[in-house]
Amino acid sequence: MKDDVLKTKMGKRLMALFQQIPEHSREVIDLCCDHGALGRAILETRPHCSVIFNDVRANIIDQLSQKLLSLNASNYQLSIEPAQNLKIQQAESTVVLAGVGAEQCIEILTELFQQPLAQSCHFIISPATKNFYVRQFLCQQGVYLLNEQTVTEKNRTYEIITVQLNAVQNSKKMQQTDDYLFGQCWQKNNAEHIAHLNKILTYYQAAKVINESTKKIITGYKKIKKNIEHPL
Repeated sequence: MKDDVLKTKMGKRLMALFQQIPEHSREVIDLCCDHGALGRAILETRPHCSVIFNDVRANIIDQLSQKLLSLNASNYQLSIEPAQNLKIQQAESTVVLAGVGAEQCIEILTELFQQPLAQSCHFIISPATKNFYVRQFLCQQGVYLLNEQTVTEKNRTYEIITVQLNAVQNSKKMQQTDDYLFGQCWQKNNAEHIAHLNKILTYYQAAKVINESTKKIITGYKKIKKNIEHPL
């Protein structure tokens, strides 16, 4: 789907999230949706698919409701509540969680993963910060990795991690190994990836207290950076 045919304009990151949503999805849950661009694009392009727009801020949902009028769509719901309180209503839904920090991301997923219908859902996760901790949480939960990628937009690089709670074809169970804790989405000699890894290392190396967990994170990202800077 080309962005120029949509009323809803999406940047590179939103387009990458959009492209991860399976064609067969009958419901997309856009958590912490902000202005709802991702969900609006779904309504434009997939009339068979319903969308739940969720945000804790009532003013954001009010503004979104006005934008939705221009799409002449009816297959959506508006949810004003903390994302972790939202109830999954359909099996095999796609849940998108992007743009929030690691702590909030983990808090939300902890609650959602406990719901019975979550077992068949497709989770697309793109934390704003501290991806290691989200990956560590996913490994602890024993979820199955479907896809991982990075996208760079406006000099920021984001990871997009797609998982399910149960095994499906071509999925891999996430385990507490470097491949899953730090990701395999880094490209050799990619200047954007190297710059992003440098930012991560600068952040953790500047910590006032460098404990064992922080040392592990620094060591892991240094290893990735070395591997993509000097590929064998």
